Amino acid sequence: MRQEKNLWPGWLANACRRRENGYLLTEYLVLLGLLGLFFTLAMPKMTWDSHRYAVDVMTREIAVDLQRMRQHSLTNGTADMDGWTLSLRKDKYVIMQRYTVHKTRIYPKGITIPTGKNGRKDFTFDGKGRPQSDMELTVASSGAQPYEKKIIVAAQTGRIRIE
Repeated sequence: MRQEKNLWPGWLANACRRRENGYLLTEYLVLLGLLGLFFTLAMPKMTWDSHRYAVDVMTREIAVDLQRMRQHSLTNGTADMDGWTLSLRKDKYVIMQRYTVHKTRIYPKGITIPTGKNGRKDFTFDGKGRPQSDMELTVASSGAQPYEKKIIVAAQTGRIRIE
């Protein structure tokens, strides 16, 4: 009878034999402790990133809606008669065509957009795609680590940019 030669070092061969029967309770406890430590360290980062993500999404969504309104006023050339308005309110923004509401979007929790003294700020474009008034707004998150983005519409061209 021929004896097989073990190519593994002695301690590794013993560990492999032990693994055939399953894992030890201490190994499970160590794994559980390491996972708990990882999630504890990662949790503040994940919550901060979620606020940052919410600000980025809200900023892009408002910028796209402004771009649609601008494009609509350019293609029709009848911005004064159509009367498309993006109205920022305390807790939501509304897109209206004259008195008909086309879209209402409530801000996510923790997101604020300053609207001024009267609690409302309106954005409209003329028939050449230029803004009718001062068109700058800031989307910000409240919390321990504030984060903000600005949407600026150029007065002469109507170009929309995010900073």
